[in-house]
Amino acid sequence: MRFIFALMVFGAHCYVIDDFFNDHFFKEGFVGVSFFFVLSGFIIAYNYQEKLQANEVSKRTFWVARIARVYPLHWLTLLVAAILGNYVVASGTVDWLKHFFASFVLVQAYVPQPDYFFSFNSPSWSLCCEQLFYICFPFLVPLAKNYRHLIAFLVVAAVLMVIGMYFTPEADIKSYWYVNPITRFPDFIVGMLVFRLYVWLKDKRITARQGSILEIASVVLFLLFYLCASDVPKVYRYSCYYWLPVSFVLLSFSLQRGIISRLLTNRLFIVGGEISYSFYLIHLFLILTYAGWQKETDGHIGWYLSVPILFVATTLLSLLSYRYFEKPMNKRIKSLLN
Repeated sequence: MRFIFALMVFGAHCYVIDDFFNDHFFKEGFVGVSFFFVLSGFIIAYNYQEKLQANEVSKRTFWVARIARVYPLHWLTLLVAAILGNYVVASGTVDWLKHFFASFVLVQAYVPQPDYFFSFNSPSWSLCCEQLFYICFPFLVPLAKNYRHLIAFLVVAAVLMVIGMYFTPEADIKSYWYVNPITRFPDFIVGMLVFRLYVWLKDKRITARQGSILEIASVVLFLLFYLCASDVPKVYRYSCYYWLPVSFVLLSFSLQRGIISRLLTNRLFIVGGEISYSFYLIHLFLILTYAGWQKETDGHIGWYLSVPILFVATTLLSLLSYRYFEKPMNKRIKSLLN
């Protein structure tokens, strides 16, 4: 599933290549980011909540594991963006260094200015959100013992968000409601609550038929929300609008009782999930580089050729990155810091 949603983000950025992708069906693909935030809450709770509660894993070990996962590839792509140039708007050397430092330590998304939160490798803004999630998670574990506390937090946050979204000027909605880590934090809480539902359901007797119905129903609901989203103000679609369908998809597929989830256990989808982080951080480099070549040379290759080629190139680079950079660096940093 991770690779499918990463592919949606890929499609959402292809509008810079051809107007064919300048359509709601593709541009709404930014929902892939919301999925990853909710998934993050689910996966982190799945892997660490009980271990942290039982003191089987320390906060330090948890944070080191997250640093080893996020930072190596982020710093590599940041360095590539800095070397290539043209990925940041700065008024001079000092301003450039400010932008670089903000991206280096993953705080650029807190600055409500596009030249900051989209500077260098722009998809890295979402890593600022993930970093906040990881910092806070060990302190949420005691709260998570009683799911009612999480629900109460989410309800209060949702009410405040809807009010804030309603009064936010159109020009500022991306700065405050799409990229800001604080306002994306409820997405992570949603994922933690989905995990609680998963724990409650995983030992229930659910037949293959029932599991398949759940999975198909979740996909239908998601598509219904997705295709009807153009009638909903974008500020809500950036986050809370998709909580329900994304949660339903995540829960139904995490149970792995239906035919679709069994198909997704195919080795190709598993590998796709493993390389989804690399794919996410690399894809825009290739898309923008190709778009820049189109503009400079006035050259044009039909999107039906160029986009598949870019997709294959991104996938190959992601495979190489995961195998020869991400995994070795992950082990090395864990060994060094632990």
